[in-house]
Amino acid sequence: MIWLILLSVAFVVPFWKLLPEYGISSYWAITAIFPLCTLIMLYIMAFGAERKGGPR
Repeated sequence: MIWLILLSVAFVVPFWKLLPEYGISSYWAITAIFPLCTLIMLYIMAFGAERKGGPR
């Protein structure tokens, strides 16, 4: 059970930092707990939203 919580946190934290750069509220990062939502957000970030900060 502990590993599942740690794995969820491992997905939520990076999304929490990255989503605002794509103009998406960081609260959507909580949905990264669910694998399908994680995949959908990755596709939105990769193909849909423009990054505000530009390349790093």
